[in-house]
Amino acid sequence: MNHFKYTTFDTTKLIIKNKNIRWSSPLKFNDIEECQFVPYSKESFEKANHEYFDILTKIAKGENVDVDYQKLKPISHMLIDAIRLSIKQNTFDTSNIVDDALNLVSNPEADYREYINNGLIRIFRILCVTAKYDNKLMWAHYGDQHFGCVIELSKLYIDKPRGLKEGRVDYHENLYPRTNSLDVFLYGETPEIRDIMIQDVIFSKRSIWNYEEEYRLMYSENFGNIKFEHNFQTNEKSITASNQTDQLFTDVPISKDYIKSITFGVRVTDEKISEMKEHLQSNEINCTLYKMILNGSSLERVPL
Repeated sequence: MNHFKYTTFDTTKLIIKNKNIRWSSPLKFNDIEECQFVPYSKESFEKANHEYFDILTKIAKGENVDVDYQKLKPISHMLIDAIRLSIKQNTFDTSNIVDDALNLVSNPEADYREYINNGLIRIFRILCVTAKYDNKLMWAHYGDQHFGCVIELSKLYIDKPRGLKEGRVDYHENLYPRTNSLDVFLYGETPEIRDIMIQDVIFSKRSIWNYEEEYRLMYSENFGNIKFEHNFQTNEKSITASNQTDQLFTDVPISKDYIKSITFGVRVTDEKISEMKEHLQSNEINCTLYKMILNGSSLERVPL
């Protein structure tokens, strides 16, 4: 399936000249809520914490529970051993453990959002495309109010970026996470759980943006060093990142053969179209050209 990229006239020329498309950090986007949904709530976190220690206690006592014991994360095995020892020494009481754990993570939503904003958001690289060339709002917001263009692309990269995730954006008002906090406690951030978290955080937007009908591609640049510090006396926490790229974008190469068509906005003049034709010819790109026209109250695309 081909994808369409709305952009300005000058950016279209740059894509043609440089044979690349810019993938950007969400910090460059016009939606300030990008990546601000978190994959669990405080309530679900607290509930899962109690369930987690209840399961570990049952395992320590030799009771049957519906979990994959071999896949439990190392800290879970350590806690089971500690509970077994406390039972043996008649000092067993998990209430303090649960309370301490909840006090350490008193606001899991804010903590996770800080982790995204301070540790990851700079290195996220996202490309936004759509499936339609005649979206009126997209023309107004991203096609430079019809002074720009829409580029049709058959592929969006030559070499697949490492760790690429792609799919349609899910539009909603309030996120209902697809991850299970209990599974995160038990098994850690497995590849399966991480994929669902990425879907919740990266591929979610408010319903007000659903006109974009966005198809999104995402990968991460070098994580550098992400440091988490926790003062157990004051319960103050901080996350800092270092050795990450200073740029908020990456230009990903494409082949000139991927450019299948260019559609000019209604307000693009004949002189500008001639300029683009010469630009295409000098860069040895042969693609179909169209122009949007306003026929009465209808927006139509006609071939040139």
